[in-house]
Amino acid sequence: MAYRRRRPREKSLRLLGYRSQFVHYACREPRATLVCFHGWLDNAASFAPLADELKDYEIYAWDFLGHGKSEHKHAGERYHYIDLVPFIDAAWNSVSARRKVLVGHSMGAGACSLYAGAEPKAVRELVLIEGFSPMTAESSEAAKILHEGIVGLKTAQELTKPKYETIDDAVKVRMRINALSHGAALPLVKRATVQEKGRITWRADFRLRAPSLMRMTSKQVKNILEAIEARVLVVLGEQGMPQLAQAAGELGSMIRNMQLVKLPGHHHLHMEKSGVGEAIVRFLE
Repeated sequence: MAYRRRRPREKSLRLLGYRSQFVHYACREPRATLVCFHGWLDNAASFAPLADELKDYEIYAWDFLGHGKSEHKHAGERYHYIDLVPFIDAAWNSVSARRKVLVGHSMGAGACSLYAGAEPKAVRELVLIEGFSPMTAESSEAAKILHEGIVGLKTAQELTKPKYETIDDAVKVRMRINALSHGAALPLVKRATVQEKGRITWRADFRLRAPSLMRMTSKQVKNILEAIEARVLVVLGEQGMPQLAQAAGELGSMIRNMQLVKLPGHHHLHMEKSGVGEAIVRFLE
């Protein structure tokens, strides 16, 4: 399905010492301003279809470090899940608006829920799309997870990025992996790729493929979720990731004011005509 997109403006700011890129969809008299954060190995363009649907809303869609057009971390550094939280804090506070809504998908949703719990007075409205909280582990698994993280980084650094003859070849890969239509996958892939020596390859830092060195325990995550004061909308796909629905079911009671909506669609349902835009409007209005 093709989308007629609102014209976005490409912008950048220096956050946490790195050039961080975002896409701004302006609106003359916005009903609210949505500050959006994408999922793992996605980018700001994953919110392009929603920007087309929500024309009465201003949208800031960010590229996390190592994703999209944002800078990669310096050599010798790696990507920690918890580092997404100070990035969200910096991006959120860079946006000045009368009414701000924090929005996250998948990995970005879990990080947004952590930020809303860490800074409950800063976030009044929170939208989580096919995401709820980060993966947890028992404290008895710490040594195993740390070992896997060390080995995984070495493996990730040795990975060779695939190369494609055309952008359409890369689009077909994302369509197959994420069950996306061509029209939804195209803007995502355009932002995610770069041309090198006449061929197409991925921009993303492949160190992102290394597993976490540490995971929070369920008690830690519950403590943070209980601190959330925002009104929360959780949107899950009926064909989405089962572990996300399980997490929302088990931990949803930790959040005082939460609304759960299930819609037809898969993990990237917000990139298709699945009703996510309408659900957000109903929640906010």
